Amino acid sequence: MAKLVLRNCFIEIDSVNFSDHISSVTVTLSKDEIDTTNFGGSGRERAHGLKDDNFELNFQQDFDAASVDATLYPLWDGETEFQVVVRPTSDPVSETNPEYSGTVILLEYTPLAGAVGELSETTVTFPAQREGIIRSTAT
Repeated sequence: MAKLVLRNCFIEIDSVNFSDHISSVTVTLSKDEIDTTNFGGSGRERAHGLKDDNFELNFQQDFDAASVDATLYPLWDGETEFQVVVRPTSDPVSETNPEYSGTVILLEYTPLAGAVGELSETTVTFPAQREGIIRSTAT
């Protein structure tokens, strides 16, 4: 079985490719836990609730036009929905390179963080709306 070393992820935010400005990515697929325990059992019972998926990306900050801050700040300030697309590699979508995409919002944005002599980075969480994050293996 092949192992994957992340070297060439494809990451797109609102149609802008940020693969060269992101140092870590986490795609989280989650559902609320609904307690359905009743007096008829001897232990807890649970059901799946609503999806609560998100993307977490660590950006290497850049204030150039059409780069990180110029893209993220208007999305946060304008309170708009937009698309995030993530693939394990920059290769086309396939069975071995699935695409995870979703309509998201930006609720919190830290445009500047770091200490003297350090790379300015910001970690951003993008919560998915409605249908959550969708996995696709076909174009």
